[in-house]
Amino acid sequence: MKIPKLVVRITYHCNNEVLEWMWSSDNPLMPYPYWTSCYLVDGLLIDSGAPGGENDLREFVKSLNHTQLIEKCFITHTHEDHAGGAHILDNEFGIPIYTSKKAIVLLKKGNTYPEYRQMAWGPKLLPVHAKIIDEPIITKSKKYKFELLSMEGHAPELVALIEKNQQWAFVADAVEPKYKMIFGRNSDIQEDISLIYQSLSKLYEFPDGMDNLLIFSAGNGVLQGREIITKKMEEIENLHVKVHESHKKLQKEGYSGKKLIRIIIKK
Repeated sequence: MKIPKLVVRITYHCNNEVLEWMWSSDNPLMPYPYWTSCYLVDGLLIDSGAPGGENDLREFVKSLNHTQLIEKCFITHTHEDHAGGAHILDNEFGIPIYTSKKAIVLLKKGNTYPEYRQMAWGPKLLPVHAKIIDEPIITKSKKYKFELLSMEGHAPELVALIEKNQQWAFVADAVEPKYKMIFGRNSDIQEDISLIYQSLSKLYEFPDGMDNLLIFSAGNGVLQGREIITKKMEEIENLHVKVHESHKKLQKEGYSGKKLIRIIIKK
């Protein structure tokens, strides 16, 4: 008997106040699972998973009891592994979808993306009727207040949600265990490492005095402590230094132009 791969995980954090719903494709062509996360906090769903996970998301929403019901959903950015389930939340369950001003046009337009990403996340991103929100989000019991923090770099429209009293930061892909920059003009995802650095600096300064900060990432678990942010910034600083050192060395060896750039990227 063939044992199906696990595609859904549910984890509770912070004395069950935060529910993390994780989904990954069971495509046999995938070498290992690529996880994406949605977080449910007092009726607020942060992100909506991938298009390929729609059936699993539908079952998850139906399984929620009356104390867990989703009142609204906020989409941090429009990449398919975060906005892919928004269509069914709106159309089938009538759950209002909110996002930032920069993301609204992209959400309403929908998106198709390269085949290699469809292997991980499923078919195209369907258009979503969403509303702009640019003020703090109060959850349904008024227990939590999330402030919005623009964190460009991974995506121009990415917004993190910060709950200062609880020392929570829901950052989606703004903080990664290791940055895997996507280079090349032909890619429709263009990460900007300088903007990522600036955004990390903003995140570090925003919750000043919050030494027990919990950083909720997308598919990479919960990171603890503000020192994680400085560590990420140091990684980028070190990368910056290495690039310039390699550039000078290669120039002395006679390399120039596109060939020099290709060698640096490969290193």
